[in-house]
Amino acid sequence: MAANAGGKPMKSFTRSFTTLLAAAALALGLAACAPDPDRPTLEKENRLAAAGFKKRSIATEAQLADFRSIPAHLIRPATYRGRIVYVYADPNICGCLYVGSVAAYDTYIKGAQQRFVHEELKSAATGSGYAPTPYMLDGGPWDDAEMFGLYLN
Repeated sequence: MAANAGGKPMKSFTRSFTTLLAAAALALGLAACAPDPDRPTLEKENRLAAAGFKKRSIATEAQLADFRSIPAHLIRPATYRGRIVYVYADPNICGCLYVGSVAAYDTYIKGAQQRFVHEELKSAATGSGYAPTPYMLDGGPWDDAEMFGLYLN
């Protein structure tokens, strides 16, 4: 171990350096865990693509002007060659337009409804203490053979 001019070891320097290094590592770790403000948009775009929406890049000035008139981050109906389509404009992440058919939109909405129901059940089960199970009537005050006969026959 190195010594300073007074002949004492440089423990305080080593301790300070270690503390500084630990603080820097902690700061980097916290920065990596910080919430990403674009995450909900990325998740929505991934779900749109999974449902069948196609990503379209902006290639011309006319497309850019039209793109700017579309409300950002909202799915809107539009017409293309006489057919109804749905569009989603993302000026922040990809600077592109997602276009989907009626079938792709229906698939996206069904997935959104399933996610909503799942989240509602999850919050009801954790928030109120109620956990729905298929056996909730067994062995309790409602465990009545006559009642079950009404529904099982």
